Amino acid sequence: MTRHIGHIFMAAFLLLASASLCLGSVTVTSTGSGTYTVQGSNMDGIAAFDLVLKYDSPALASPTVSQGSLISGAMLAANTNVAGTIRIAVVSSKSFSGSGPLVTIKFATHTGGTVSVASFSPINSNGAAVSSGDSGSSSSDNSSSSSDNSSSNGSSSSSSSSSSSSSGSSGSSSSSGSSGSPTYLGTVTMPSDSQMKSETKTAATETPAPANAPEATAKPGETPPAGEAPAAGETPVATKAPAAAKKNESISVASNTAVLERFRAYQGDKTPAIMIALFKQQISPLFRQEPFVVLSDGATTVTIVADLSAETGSSPNFALTGAKMVSLKKDDASSTWFIEALPAKGALSASLMVLNESKVTEYPLTIAPAIKKAAATEKEFAAFLKDAAKTPAQHDLNGDGSYDGIDDYIYTANYLVRQQKARTSAK
Repeated sequence: MTRHIGHIFMAAFLLLASASLCLGSVTVTSTGSGTYTVQGSNMDGIAAFDLVLKYDSPALASPTVSQGSLISGAMLAANTNVAGTIRIAVVSSKSFSGSGPLVTIKFATHTGGTVSVASFSPINSNGAAVSSGDSGSSSSDNSSSSSDNSSSNGSSSSSSSSSSSSSGSSGSSSSSGSSGSPTYLGTVTMPSDSQMKSETKTAATETPAPANAPEATAKPGETPPAGEAPAAGETPVATKAPAAAKKNESISVASNTAVLERFRAYQGDKTPAIMIALFKQQISPLFRQEPFVVLSDGATTVTIVADLSAETGSSPNFALTGAKMVSLKKDDASSTWFIEALPAKGALSASLMVLNESKVTEYPLTIAPAIKKAAATEKEFAAFLKDAAKTPAQHDLNGDGSYDGIDDYIYTANYLVRQQKARTSAK
């Protein structure tokens, strides 16, 4: 399930330095040879953001995204599959501080062109989207000519405000541009089909004094040694004991096996009862989905009930991939959370990520794209499985050119949803 973490998505708390101060700004600078650095400024308190970059294609092509030092230790997801657009989402269990490089973009093909910021959406300490500072910038790469933007002439960049946010009694939302997904209360909607990086964050320790640094002339409560009286007007200064090195801070990841993965791995006999049983097995004792399977038709929502009573520390943050947040509620008496989500239309998989101070828990949603012809009875279901074994090419439901466990998963999900609707109609 670790590959699902690359799709993640997530939420993070921020600490506002001032209610009247805009949080964060980003600019893009070319360092030459098809490499661009996205610089973050005034990032104090920000612990999650959604960033969309635009670039000139095909002058620039095949980008790769690497993590910058300012967000070291954070979880990063980047979607570079759409030419001309890079979608980046970042979540950290600790807030960022100051200014520095967020990410570095390296293009395998670079014959000029520009990279610009389409949108930048941070989240505040209450889990609501907030207004950012300058969030639009562009930088050109002239590395194909005799000089590039890393020369003494400097890089070409400009900044302008481009993000907006709104807040209501039940939450906040922020637009992230026409090509990006919105950021919802308490969540960063992570890009799908993405790269995921999770690094161990090592706290900085104090720099030791040079070996030849003079020692203090006296310790607290002691007088200077004979012949080493302090200079006139001065008092002995006690040596400050070096601070103990802080322990490494790392984020552990706990994954749960999705129903889809059970079907991918299953190699045994195929009957309707066996296929249904693969759906009915519990995914996690702490999470449950209602209803237990839904079709990703773009209209049907699903509710994840999460029992987080055993979690300690700060309030959890949530992120979704393959779905967007509709509502987020908590039962204070039981520490149970109710996350309503709308799966992306036609999605085969989606996940909920729960982020605490040092732990990320992934819960996979059970969803499937709708198909036109699904069995209405168990007899029809059995006939599908029998025919699929004889003519597999005709039973490729996801269009990948082969019949396998994924197709069985899709068909079973549609059968179960049809059964649910029949039972509901009968009541």
